[in-house]
Amino acid sequence: MKPSSRTSIILTAIAGAMLAAILIFQRTNQPSIALTEEWIAIQVADGDSITVRQTDGSQMSVELCGIDTPEVKQGKSPEQPLANEAKQKLLKLVVAADNQLMIVPVEKDNDGRTVAEVMAHGQGEAEISFQEELLKNGLARTRDSSVECPNQLALEQAQNIAKASKLEYGTSPI
Repeated sequence: MKPSSRTSIILTAIAGAMLAAILIFQRTNQPSIALTEEWIAIQVADGDSITVRQTDGSQMSVELCGIDTPEVKQGKSPEQPLANEAKQKLLKLVVAADNQLMIVPVEKDNDGRTVAEVMAHGQGEAEISFQEELLKNGLARTRDSSVECPNQLALEQAQNIAKASKLEYGTSPI
C-alpha cells in the first residue's frame, strides 16, 4: 500500500471518529427545555423556588442552587415568619428585576425541578445573585449537597457576612 493511500485511510478514519463523537455529544447534551439565559418569572412559590417561562411558552420550576430557606408550615411554627420573609425577599428581588431572570442550570432534582443559580441584571455591569441576597439577609443557609453551585464560594462568603452581622438563618431575630 502506498504511503499516500495509508494517510488517506487514517485521515478518513479520524474524521469519521470525530463526526461520531460530535453526534453522540449532541444527543446526550440536549436538554428537554432550551436553557437560554433569559427567563421571565411567573411565580414565587417560597423562599427558594420560582417558576419561570420563556417567550415560546416553555416553563420550568427552578430550585435555587446551594441554599435552603425555611418552609412555610401549616399552623403555628416558629420558622413560619422567617419562611414568609424569605419568600417576600425573593418576590422583591424578582420585582426589582422586572421579572427578567438569568438562569444558570446545574442539574434536575428528584422532583423534576431545575436546580440553578438565579440572577438578574443590576446597575451597570453587575449581576445580582438571588442566593447571595437571601444569605446576606439571614433568610437562607448554604445547603450541603452533592451538587456544588458554580458560585459556591460566593455563597459561603455571603453566609459569613450574615454570621458577622448576627443575621444567620436559625439564629436571626428577624
